[in-house]
Amino acid sequence: MTVRTRFAPSPTGYIHIGGLRTMLYCYLWAHKNHGKYIVRVEDTDQTRFVEGAIESMLDLHDVLGLTPDESVRHGGDFGPYRQSERLPIYQERLHKLCDEGSAYYCFCTPERLADLKKEQEELKLPPRYDGHCRHIPLEEAKERIANGEKYTIRLKVPKAETIIFNDLIRGRIEFKTSEVDDQVLLKSDGFPTYHGAIVIDDYLMGITHVMRGEEWISSIPKQVLTARALGIELPFYAHLPNVLGSDGKKLSKRTGDVSVDQYMAKGYLPEALLNFLSLLGWHPKQDEEIMSMDEMIQKFEITDIHKAGAVLDPIKLDWMNGEYIKKLPLEDLYARLEKFLQKYETEFFENTFSKFPREFNEKILSELKTRLKRFDEFRELTTFFYSEPKIAKDLLVNPKMKITTEAEAIENLKFIFPILETIDYSDLKAMKNAILPKIAETEKKNGQVLWPLRAALSGEQFSPGAFEIAYILGKDETLARVKKYL
Repeated sequence: MTVRTRFAPSPTGYIHIGGLRTMLYCYLWAHKNHGKYIVRVEDTDQTRFVEGAIESMLDLHDVLGLTPDESVRHGGDFGPYRQSERLPIYQERLHKLCDEGSAYYCFCTPERLADLKKEQEELKLPPRYDGHCRHIPLEEAKERIANGEKYTIRLKVPKAETIIFNDLIRGRIEFKTSEVDDQVLLKSDGFPTYHGAIVIDDYLMGITHVMRGEEWISSIPKQVLTARALGIELPFYAHLPNVLGSDGKKLSKRTGDVSVDQYMAKGYLPEALLNFLSLLGWHPKQDEEIMSMDEMIQKFEITDIHKAGAVLDPIKLDWMNGEYIKKLPLEDLYARLEKFLQKYETEFFENTFSKFPREFNEKILSELKTRLKRFDEFRELTTFFYSEPKIAKDLLVNPKMKITTEAEAIENLKFIFPILETIDYSDLKAMKNAILPKIAETEKKNGQVLWPLRAALSGEQFSPGAFEIAYILGKDETLARVKKYL
């Protein structure tokens, strides 16, 4: 058996973080088994179609390195890969179900169905179809259709059965057909419903494994019964645990369930984001957290996915992204940062970053590499490198460094200024070797001199060290900034 997985989004918006995890798991399982990963567009609900959503979703695949083997963009032998282009396929098979007696034509108007729903709500009954058209003879139904009457096709659900289903994550699940509605398979506009389309598509496209969120478990009996009526077998199903917010509830916009594009706009590296998401519900047998794509593919097992929901911890995501940033070679990191700034921080890139020599920018990035968690922090952390800081003189005072007055801080700046005029700024280590012995010759502590120097150069309470800032700024800018306090 050739493993074939599918990610099948509706183009009703942009991919959110939970959808990305599903996409990733489908990709991992297909590649682990040397199979195929397919992207199918489920656009049967034309009223909710969002222009550009399909292109955005496929572009995201490429940005993240999850390129499908088959899709509307990449082609394949099982197309079309867009449901709106497969209407004759559905219509032929669903009309046949009516001929065979497994489904029936329904002529109930939207107004009748609305009245039925209202009546059931008033009686505190679960909303469901009442079978009004279930027993209309087939010939009568076809005559009404021929006369132009609008219709839908509904599945004729048996009323006294127990459906037993085995989920790859949750094991045995049972459903009573008495609790399953006579679902619509084909709408009056000729488009299939979700249930009417996916069973046919998965079968014709040779899908072997379906992974989707646990909220879809309730739809399993509908798919089992539809597949049985069509005389086909369902793929293996694995219903994934919900991604939870910090409040322990299913992720919402308030707790981080925003589009993946918004995560990219914060400057998360694709490989870090995927690594982080892979561990939201899946725990490899080896207790590892930082894994490459190849390592994830090698270790991934559906049976290692948990049933319980997994909490999305933004602090851990920042940590993991920072670990990836630390490991990147400077040249690669610089190229990625530059691309990020061009796209998401355009004004800063054009008016500031690009105006400085690459060597200067690289020195800054090299210094920040161990502190940077996301690319969107770069601008805030580097303001004082690109423009002269506005300094409150009380920042020069630091009792912890045994600097109790502004006058004392300025006196220490006067002490170091002549040394700063003579040292070599091209070698960070040489700078330290030139300055620290001079401080040691006095009764001063290193912090008494280096704290006011750092404050004068950065204007920030938290920043890289004085030597590192001076090394990056160079001799002229360092002397100019210190001189203003003398």
